[in-house]
Amino acid sequence: MDKRQVDVKDERFILELRAGSSKAFALLFDRYAGQIYRFASKFGLGHEDAEGIIQDVFLKLWEKKETLDYQRNLNAYLYKIAKSYCIKQKKKLLLEKVFVLLETEGSALADPLELENGLIVQDFIALIYRWSARLPKGQREVFELRNKEQLTIDEIAVRLKIPKRKVENRMYQANKTLRSKLATDKLLVWTGISFIDFL
Repeated sequence: MDKRQVDVKDERFILELRAGSSKAFALLFDRYAGQIYRFASKFGLGHEDAEGIIQDVFLKLWEKKETLDYQRNLNAYLYKIAKSYCIKQKKKLLLEKVFVLLETEGSALADPLELENGLIVQDFIALIYRWSARLPKGQREVFELRNKEQLTIDEIAVRLKIPKRKVENRMYQANKTLRSKLATDKLLVWTGISFIDFL
């Protein structure tokens, strides 16, 4: 996906697409879907994620069809959309790894370097621990006992002398707050491309 000049066929297809032609849309899909798939695969995404990126890119193309510039390089435009979706997906997958670690029983958190990209995951976990200090007291206690001392839910309930259900609720709320913070932190969003480059 690196041609720089405007393709004459693309010009015609874009004009037809702007008029709502599903045939032009299908032809553009056939022409570019394979390139987008290969790009997403080179980005490190698996088959299902790459297929999802294709769907997202072409959905965006369809949504923007009426405002497309027929003189614009469609190849470069699709590449830009695909790159944006690939970065978002890679970040989402990384965040899922971090929270799988935080929610796993036993000593999984003790050795995050077993995961690929372990250093980045370890940095995210350190950041989450810093943020956990600002959680409400009950959530913070449960979070720290679960993740730092690696106690089970039952052991935390016994230690704090509260019902198991209350421990689960506090753990859920703590993880929900931290997950939201991690996903929306402005610095992490801004540096997302830098993190992705290491993946």
